[in-house]
Amino acid sequence: MPAPFSSFGDPELSPLANNLAARRDQFAAHCLKEKPSAMIDGLPARLTDTVLKSIAADEGSIWLAVDDGQALLPIWNNGPDAACFVGSFKLPVTQGISGFVFTSGIAACEAEVCFNQRQYRELDHHLGVLTWAMLAVPLVFGGAARGVITAVRLIRLSGLPDLKRVPESRHEFPSGYTPPAAFGLADLSAMETTAGAVGRLIEHRLTAWVLGTEE
Repeated sequence: MPAPFSSFGDPELSPLANNLAARRDQFAAHCLKEKPSAMIDGLPARLTDTVLKSIAADEGSIWLAVDDGQALLPIWNNGPDAACFVGSFKLPVTQGISGFVFTSGIAACEAEVCFNQRQYRELDHHLGVLTWAMLAVPLVFGGAARGVITAVRLIRLSGLPDLKRVPESRHEFPSGYTPPAAFGLADLSAMETTAGAVGRLIEHRLTAWVLGTEE
């Protein structure tokens, strides 16, 4: 936000802007190797969790780009299976809805995701779930897309004992079963606002690390 009064950049500090940006990038890269969660621990994670609950998402994740931008690594998730994939599972950026959102910079609001040919199903298979509805928005900081924030509504296969195989259409669900509701545009807007705030919080944290100050 610009200053609410006439202001002039400090002539001694303004030439350092490029150096500060470069050092933030260095700290971010080092953090991704040493402890990726440190970038979103605390306020960024609490904010994301609050918004996910407000839009009735079953859970959500914050993904950051790793391997020179070739993969997305989940560094935070607020669901019961977080320990099974956070910090270990990698999604190629050429795959899945989240990969498309990261590479294109275009947010997505999808329903019946488990039937979408663009979905990368490996994680669903690993966790024994079907992703039914999904929001995915780019996470931008340092002047570029650095990751994705997702929200999902899930169908847990353990809750459908009469289901003989993974369904290929909604007509293959047991009689009388109603899948979760889809997300709406208001939910997508809330997630985009959240991603913008989380990006700014990460930038603030990196700046504090560079300058050696506490938040």
